[in-house]
Amino acid sequence: MSAVIFDLDGTLIDATKDIHLCATRMLEAEGLPVLSEEVVKSFVGNGLGQLIDHCIAAQGLEATRERHDRMYAEFHKHYETAVENTKVYPGVFEALDRLKDDGYRLALCTNKPEGPARAVTAHLGLDRYFDAWAFGDGPYPRKPDAAAARHVIDQLHARRFLFVGDSAVDAGTARNAKLPFALYTEGFRKEPIEQLTHAAVFSDYADLPGIAARFAPRPE
Repeated sequence: MSAVIFDLDGTLIDATKDIHLCATRMLEAEGLPVLSEEVVKSFVGNGLGQLIDHCIAAQGLEATRERHDRMYAEFHKHYETAVENTKVYPGVFEALDRLKDDGYRLALCTNKPEGPARAVTAHLGLDRYFDAWAFGDGPYPRKPDAAAARHVIDQLHARRFLFVGDSAVDAGTARNAKLPFALYTEGFRKEPIEQLTHAAVFSDYADLPGIAARFAPRPE
């Protein structure tokens, strides 16, 4: 068997508006100024805990444990139901259908907590594609540590793998797990493409099945 492992935010879905909505409600509950959508978007990728820390730092405040935990709880309270403004990137469903038809097993490896990740993938109809999952609040270190990738690798029973993501965090995860990495260029990436180690680059999901066939070919 061969398998493709996907990041979620910035790779399969654009959840910017819903994440910004949750951050806005969190900051309003604290009586703090609201941050712009672009600023909050720049905080995405290393897990919810770090997003909260970045929001606190942007206010010039100290990230005490009490403040962090209170703001984390407020954000998370809204997160599982904040799905209405999240969109699937163009061509994702067609690419996933093609990969499934070609016999690939598919997995999700995200730093998003399990509850919000399952809620948004169920809302969008993506959950039915995945044979294995790893989340940002699982019993293993978050990406870019290789442990999350290994968690899904252990479930997939495949011999060849491709990791698909949009950021330096995903490139680091693939590198640490010794997997070929396909970089989706239309997501949350902050760095120039040439700074990220990758086996392939694509901006159109129509190209992904061919990339998978090249770097994680199915056995004949």
